[in-house]
Amino acid sequence: MRRTDPPPRHSLSDWSVLFPYWRSGEKWIPLAMLGGIVGLSFVYVRMAVWFGMWNQQFFDAMFAYRIGTCLRLLPTYIAVCILSSGCYVFQTYLTQVLSMRWRLWNTRVYLRRYLSDTAYYRMEHGGGRDDNPDQRIADDLSQMTILSLRMGLDGIQAVTTLLSFSIVLWNIGGAFDFTWMGHHFHLSGYLLLGTVAATLVASFLMEKLGSPLIEADYRQQHVDADLRAALVDVRRNSEQIAFYRGEQAEDLRLSHYLANIARNWRSVVTYTWRASFVGDLFNGTASIILWVLLLPKLLAHALTFGEYSRINAAFMQVRRSLQWFMSNYTDLATLRSVLQRLHEFEHAVSQPAPHDIVRIDTAAPGIDITNLVIDRPDNTPLLTIAELHIGQGERWMVRGASGTGKSTLLRAMAGLWEYGHGTIAFDIGHAMFLPQRSYLPPGTLRRVLDYPFSTRHEDAYYAAVLQTLNLGAYIPRLDEDACWDTILSPGEAQRVAIARVLLSRPAILFMDEATCALDAENERNAYAALLAALPRTTIVSVAHHEGLRHFHRHEMTLSATTGNITIT
Repeated sequence: MRRTDPPPRHSLSDWSVLFPYWRSGEKWIPLAMLGGIVGLSFVYVRMAVWFGMWNQQFFDAMFAYRIGTCLRLLPTYIAVCILSSGCYVFQTYLTQVLSMRWRLWNTRVYLRRYLSDTAYYRMEHGGGRDDNPDQRIADDLSQMTILSLRMGLDGIQAVTTLLSFSIVLWNIGGAFDFTWMGHHFHLSGYLLLGTVAATLVASFLMEKLGSPLIEADYRQQHVDADLRAALVDVRRNSEQIAFYRGEQAEDLRLSHYLANIARNWRSVVTYTWRASFVGDLFNGTASIILWVLLLPKLLAHALTFGEYSRINAAFMQVRRSLQWFMSNYTDLATLRSVLQRLHEFEHAVSQPAPHDIVRIDTAAPGIDITNLVIDRPDNTPLLTIAELHIGQGERWMVRGASGTGKSTLLRAMAGLWEYGHGTIAFDIGHAMFLPQRSYLPPGTLRRVLDYPFSTRHEDAYYAAVLQTLNLGAYIPRLDEDACWDTILSPGEAQRVAIARVLLSRPAILFMDEATCALDAENERNAYAALLAALPRTTIVSVAHHEGLRHFHRHEMTLSATTGNITIT
C-alpha cells in the first residue's frame, strides 16, 4: 500500500475473520469455556442485584439505628463477597486460557496459508495492500483475540446487567405524573427511560465526533510497522551499512518513518480526545442527571436513604451497561482496524497463484520446455524458448549479458515468475534451487546444513562433506546454536549451500550464480565435488566465469536483442 493511498473503508465483511475458530473441528472445548464464562457473567450480575437489595436493607436499618439487624446482615454479605470474587477470578482465568487457545489456532492457520503456494513470496513482491504480514500474524491476531473476547464478554455482561437492573429501576422508580398544556400525562418507568435517552444521545455524539479514529488507527498500524521493518533492515544489513558509512542516510530514512508516525499520531490524538471528552463529560454529569430524574420523588418527600442507595446502584449499573459503546469506543476503533487488516491479509493469501507458465511434475528424467515465453512485468517479451530438452545427468551452463533473463528463467522454473506462458516439465519433488544468496536459518550448523529437510545424517558424513568443501574448521561447531548468516562469509555461505546439495542429493539442480562469491580454486573444487558425488544429477547453472565451462558439456546463451537462445 502506498502511503499516499487513502485507507480502505471498513465493511461488515471484515468481521468474518472472527468466526472460523468457532466453526472448526476444535470448537467444542472453546464453546464450553465460552459458555462457562457467560454463565459466570449471569451469576455475577445476579450477585450485583442482590447487593443492591442488601444495601437498601442495611442502610434502612442503619439509619433506623437497628444495630442488631445490621450485624446479622454482615456474615451473609461477606460470604457473597467471597463467592463473587471467586467467580470473577475463575472467569478471568477461563478468558485468558480461551484467548490463548484462539490466538494459537488462528496463528497456526494463518502461518499455513501464508507459507502455502508461495503466498509469502507473492505478498512480498506484489503491489497490493498486504504489507507487513509479520505484523498481521504476530500482533494483529493477538489484538483481535484479546480485544474481541474482552469487549464481547463485556457486551454480554452489559446486556445481562441492563436487563436485570432495568427491571429494578423500572419497579422502584415508579411513574411520573404531570400536566402540560391542559393535558395529564402518566409516564411509567421514567427513571429508566431518562437514563436510556441520556446515554443514547451521548453515544451518538461520540460516534459523530470520534468515527475518524478508525481510519487514523488503521494508518497508525501501517506507519508503526514500517518503522519496525526498517529497523530490522538495519540489523540484517549492519555490515553493509557500516562499510558504506551509511549511518546518516539510515538516520534520515528512519527519521522519515518516525515523522510519519508523529504526523498520523496527531490525528489519533485529536480524534481520541474528542471521543474521550464526550465520555468523560457524560460520566461527570451522570449524578446531575440522576438528581434531575429524582426531583419528583424529592418534591413528594417519597425517597428514603435506603431507597436512594438502591436507585443509585441500579442507575449506575444501567448507565454503565448502556455506556458499553462509549467506554469501549477507542478499543472498538482499534479492533475494527485490526479486523480490516486481517481481512486484507486473508484476501491476499487466498488469491490463487498465476499459472500461465505451467509447471508439470513428472517422474521422467530430465527437463522439457515447450513454447515458453517469459515476459517482463509490463508484458513485453523477454525470452522465448520454442523447444528444449535437457537429458538426465546433463550439465548446462546458462550465459548472457545482464538483463537477458538468466535468473528470470530459473524463477520461472521454480514457479516464482508469473509473467508469460508455456510449459515446463520436470521432477519438481526431487529438484533443488540454489540462489546467489542462500538462506541460513538461525539454529545449529547441523540444522543449517539439513535445511529445508528434517533428515539427519551421521556425524562422519557431515564432517566429510564440510572437509571436501574446505570448511573443516566448522566441523567441531556442528551443534553450535548461532546466527550463521552473520558468522559465515559470503563465500563460506555459498559453500554451505553446496554442502546441502551433497547431503540431500537431488535429481535436478538449478544454480543461479551460486558460486559467484568463491575464489577460482574453491569454485573449481565445489563443482568437482558436485560432479563426483552426483554423476546422474541434471545441473543447470547460471554463471559468468569462463573457468566453469569445463564442468558443463552444454551451453545456452541468451540474447539481449532477440530474446532467443543459442545452444552449443
